[in-house]
Amino acid sequence: MFLKRLQTFSAHMNQPQFSQKSQELTEAPATIPTVGVNLVSVSFGKRKYNFRELGGAMAPIWSNYYKDASYIVYIFDVANRFQVSASCIQLLEVLSSKQTQSKPILLLFNKTDFTHRLKIVEICSIIRLDDIIASAKQDITVMNTSFRNGAGIDGVISWLQEKCSPQLK
Repeated sequence: MFLKRLQTFSAHMNQPQFSQKSQELTEAPATIPTVGVNLVSVSFGKRKYNFRELGGAMAPIWSNYYKDASYIVYIFDVANRFQVSASCIQLLEVLSSKQTQSKPILLLFNKTDFTHRLKIVEICSIIRLDDIIASAKQDITVMNTSFRNGAGIDGVISWLQEKCSPQLK
């Protein structure tokens, strides 16, 4: 849903009458869980960002894609209590790869609007986020998001514009 939400936001943002402050993204885009690899390009103004979305089931081959990545966006589903440990282990594997050492990392805690979610303080404690950030070689930025209602998407776009070298259209 991350890339669908970015595409929706991009489409609205690139319209001449768009006002970011007045933009409401209340309706979630229709999505299905990522199985395999999706390639998506998103433009914000004259800047174009290319994303390769790899589903969790693809974790065993994620490392094959690191060398071509300029940055990494890692998404934690805070509404899925049963996957927290596995997600943390996968994150640690990403961070420990030699190929990711110089790449900025955007760590998103998604589904923060769900009622049955883990609270951010709980998940940070469970995965020992402070220790992860302190020992990581990468520049890690953490944000709370809800791709369903669009919360936090403006912060994601700001991070992309600040940290990443996009292609010019």
